[in-house]
Amino acid sequence: MIATGVKARRRVSLAAVMSDAPSEAGETARPWAALPSELVDGGEIIVLAVKPSMWRPLFDSAAWLIVTGGLAVVLVVAGQSIAGLSTALSVQIVLALGAARLALAIVRWVPTWYVLTNLRVLTIQGVRAPRITSCRLVDVRNTYLNASPAEKMTNLGTITFVSDQPDQSPQAWQSIANSQEIHDKIRRAIENALDQQGL
Repeated sequence: MIATGVKARRRVSLAAVMSDAPSEAGETARPWAALPSELVDGGEIIVLAVKPSMWRPLFDSAAWLIVTGGLAVVLVVAGQSIAGLSTALSVQIVLALGAARLALAIVRWVPTWYVLTNLRVLTIQGVRAPRITSCRLVDVRNTYLNASPAEKMTNLGTITFVSDQPDQSPQAWQSIANSQEIHDKIRRAIENALDQQGL
């Protein structure tokens, strides 16, 4: 796990943050453009926008898939059924529950975006309407990069932001590909924001 005390680190310029991938900002702005324009403040620049890996829905549904798969095996081996239904129909119902949970996780994954601007980190979620969780970069006390066992197997990582604001819960970007590179960009953006504010 990597913990970064961002306020104690060397400051860098905004040009250094943006020059990491000058074409990336334009590419990542496309999905952001589909959201209401008022979500980005005037003068705010999108540095990057990423989605959690497509493994995320599977991770979120793993317990359901294991339980329903195991129950289906038990029903087949024992020759039992549910509520007087046939064994085959009982197994289909059980497996359908696992599949439904996976489908729900995929539906939730589709509108999820993690966005870094020159001022804030944002998490965008919500199927019917976007729910925005944001934290000003100057309020980020620490960032942590770690990985669950499943994320390690798939070469992913989770970045957690801890805020100075006592009423703000830690924000986590889960199952990110190239997590070390993205974590480094976030650290530089935070250091630059602190420098711009003279903190």
